Amino acid sequence: MNNLLKKEEFQIIISKISAPHLSEVDFLYEIYEQTFTGIQEIGKNTQLFGNITINSIDLIYYLLGEFIYSTRGFDEAAVKRFEENESISEMMCNVIADKYLSLSLYNHHEDKLTNRYLPPISSIELYINLMSNIVTRYKRNDPKNTLIIDLLTKSLSIARCTLSLLCDGYETEALTMWRTLHECECILILLEKYQDVAINAYLKHMEYGLVYKDAFTDKEKQAVLFNQIKEEMNAIGLKSKDMKKFIEYGWMLSIPDVKDIKDFKLNFRDGLETLAGLHQYSQIYMTSSEILHSTPLLIYSNKKYFYYLTILNLYESFFRIEEVFRNLFFLRVGDDGKQKYLEMRKMYYAQLINIHTREMAVFKKIKQGK
Repeated sequence: MNNLLKKEEFQIIISKISAPHLSEVDFLYEIYEQTFTGIQEIGKNTQLFGNITINSIDLIYYLLGEFIYSTRGFDEAAVKRFEENESISEMMCNVIADKYLSLSLYNHHEDKLTNRYLPPISSIELYINLMSNIVTRYKRNDPKNTLIIDLLTKSLSIARCTLSLLCDGYETEALTMWRTLHECECILILLEKYQDVAINAYLKHMEYGLVYKDAFTDKEKQAVLFNQIKEEMNAIGLKSKDMKKFIEYGWMLSIPDVKDIKDFKLNFRDGLETLAGLHQYSQIYMTSSEILHSTPLLIYSNKKYFYYLTILNLYESFFRIEEVFRNLFFLRVGDDGKQKYLEMRKMYYAQLINIHTREMAVFKKIKQGK
């Protein structure tokens, strides 16, 4: 689509992409026309860009984005003044041309080791999408009743975000996203295992978190809760400096016999991760923390190594999250719904296991330097 659109064609495209009601199509078409011809001239006169092929659809999206954002909240008279201001029109043409040339034609892309069509990405994304669609059928965002569903929903969202980063060539960034997913899955496992005991304690510490951030509008209640926090900390021998970790991890003290666990601490590695039975991931978690805090490991990382490290750990987290999902889902559906899900699982879960096995074999060779 390298030809300048006629005004009638321009109007049809705007209507098809469901743009908001625009008072003056004439103004928009004028900006489009000037920008289009301006980009063509840049191509002719600048060796840097060479012969430019212009995609009018992309150009129109940049145009509408600039116009709608710039006039948001304007009344009709203000929009009219905006359209009649020649300096604004000139500026819009320049901005749209710059964005089109930089972000559409010459956008920087990282070297990519995968894409969304390859089975290691597409198969798990398909499964995550199916689970997400099921979860959205249920009530959410009511912590007292939907905490596990809400955390499960967020975990699926984080998993998809990790896949997107891998597809875009951001392997180290994807590993730090897996780090967050790993934290979520540890909490999910404990909440699902201990149910009301853990859930109620977690909700209480969520409220304590608001106290710590001075986020209560009811200051009298906040003061009462703050004293309650100090009393509970004194009862277990914690000092004022320990308040943050108590608020974040103290809910785990509700779990039966937790204090009898050797070397248990109110932290992630020796507390939450250990209680969830996933302490074997502590070294990988520490590696992701190094990347998160901008050590040389972030700057001079091996893309292929971190790709496989991330995708394998993502799969393993997914397998555990899927088990929580299945236990939760089966409590809420009839026999017909269970059967349909089991049929879907029989087909795709086995494929995910196979993919994990194959990717693990490749990763072992990479670690051996082969």
